[in-house]
Amino acid sequence: MSSNLRRAAAMIAGALILALLVWRLWPRGEASIGANTPVAAADGSVQLAASQIQALGIALGRAERASHVPLPGLLAQTQAPLGASQQVSSPWAGTVSAVLVQEGEIVQAGQPVLRLRSPEGLRAAADLARARSDAALAQRQAQRDAQLLAEGIIAAARQQQSQAQAQAAQAELARAREALSGVRASLGGHGEIELLAPISGRVLRRFVAPGDALTPQQPALQIADPDQLEIRFGVPASLRGALRPGLPLQLADGSHAQVVAIGADLDPASQQIPVRARLQTPGTHVAGERFEVTLLLPAPPAALALPRSALLPDGEAHLAYWRNGDRFHAVRIAQVLGSAGDTVVVMAPGLTPGAEVAIRGTAALKALLPTPTSSTAR
Repeated sequence: MSSNLRRAAAMIAGALILALLVWRLWPRGEASIGANTPVAAADGSVQLAASQIQALGIALGRAERASHVPLPGLLAQTQAPLGASQQVSSPWAGTVSAVLVQEGEIVQAGQPVLRLRSPEGLRAAADLARARSDAALAQRQAQRDAQLLAEGIIAAARQQQSQAQAQAAQAELARAREALSGVRASLGGHGEIELLAPISGRVLRRFVAPGDALTPQQPALQIADPDQLEIRFGVPASLRGALRPGLPLQLADGSHAQVVAIGADLDPASQQIPVRARLQTPGTHVAGERFEVTLLLPAPPAALALPRSALLPDGEAHLAYWRNGDRFHAVRIAQVLGSAGDTVVVMAPGLTPGAEVAIRGTAALKALLPTPTSSTAR
């Protein structure tokens, strides 16, 4: 369609809307037309009676002070918190003989979760047992020689020798214990090593199966506290200055989370700031879920929350229509800061908290009122 045809169609549509308004507002009595047809005043407002408001289908809502600016549509994934999850691994190489738990199973700290055949581990356990026995024997001999020396039966040199042997045995025992320090394992049957759960929680992942070779420190299982869950998501780098711990996060199911950590650099893949939030009540959520979240950023002091239907597009900008008594005024929206659901957060110098705005019938008001310019906008 040519530009001339489009211009003609627009003029015809405008004339039809104006004719419809005049017909709906036409006085049904003997009064003159000029006394009842709404006319914009010099200040850009129009006066409407209750019957005219009803005839035009105008409905009203209220502007509220905005506490947050919603930033919806952020892609997120749940994960177990770093401080509430641990991996089960072995300090020795070996072969998995049995996995004693399944994914999703609740385990207690110290519970056997995996059985391993490891000659290296058995040697370490045998070394500890031998060192413990030798240290006990050497200590008893040192005590006996001390008693014999006191009775004058043996020479002091023999007692000193046994004391030195006891000290050496204690040193060897300390070395054997140090080699096994931090190892959560116990000797099972048939010469096998049983790896123990480091914490109480739910088994999230199983990385091995019976018959698999296990290298030292290779993760075999992951266990996490089921009552703690984090959400990881990215935020555009341009909003880095608005981020801070404590900001609220909303999920589509009504769940809430709170920002606990903000990355210091950009994620190389997404080129966004990585953010972590703690889910207040995990409920039915589990680690590994992917969904969209809405981050609530701090709102500027003059920001207002309006019903989404209160905004009427006007080119690349938006208008709202404010009711003051029996008069309506067109208000230009200076900036749309964000929106979520049925609410939009804006900067509108012509509006104040509590102001009544039209949420239906805005097209009719636009036909009656002149479009405000930057100098005439309220």
